[in-house]
Amino acid sequence: MSDQKRSRSMLARGLSILRCFRPGEPELPLSEIARRADIPKATAHRIIAELVEEGMLERGEKGLRLGVPLFVLGAQVPRQLELRDLAFPYAEQLHHLTRGSAFVFISDAFRPDAALVDAVRRAYRAGTERSAEQETWASAQAATRIFHAFGASAALPSRGARMADPEAARVQHQRFVAVRSASGALGIAAPVLTASSTAVAALAIAGPQDRLQVVRATSHLRAACAAVSRALQRTPELVPVP
Repeated sequence: MSDQKRSRSMLARGLSILRCFRPGEPELPLSEIARRADIPKATAHRIIAELVEEGMLERGEKGLRLGVPLFVLGAQVPRQLELRDLAFPYAEQLHHLTRGSAFVFISDAFRPDAALVDAVRRAYRAGTERSAEQETWASAQAATRIFHAFGASAALPSRGARMADPEAARVQHQRFVAVRSASGALGIAAPVLTASSTAVAALAIAGPQDRLQVVRATSHLRAACAAVSRALQRTPELVPVP
């Protein structure tokens, strides 16, 4: 083990465990958490036991999941609340216009993933509950690519290679990203931009690929993001200081 790994505090290791969870992944097994957090399995087991005792993690049927106290704590983050209040009415409007699920994401300052703030989900038939997870995953992937292209996470090392410049340029030009899951769920995201054209939030819509009218839905999505961007730029205190 390197000196850098040995020097990580227990707090830093605990936080790295909590950051292992991504949109569309409600539960993770211990082995996967240890791998993602880059800590020994035995150490992960000890820290997880403390996090469970404090309610920050819960044991589920297939592994560990984030605990309710984290939701309560996260719901008090000022920027999340303010951006959510600004963007959520447009997410509701997108849901009604497209009949798909609509999502609000903000950029995560500590990792290159989009952070889900709120959602308005479409109605799911019995037996299709996994569709919700797939739509969340596809939307989060699309929003993450938006943040990469518009500079929200440019200073962060990603788990894979950063998008090549031509792809980033294409995303910047078209102002949206579409991602399809293996099960056929389609997620489309567009940026909410500051005056300096940095994405601090994203709106997304999702639904079955064969039912979502992509051209119409994308038009509504881009219009909604443009409206939120204008409102954000009139409220500069909502923009985080670099």
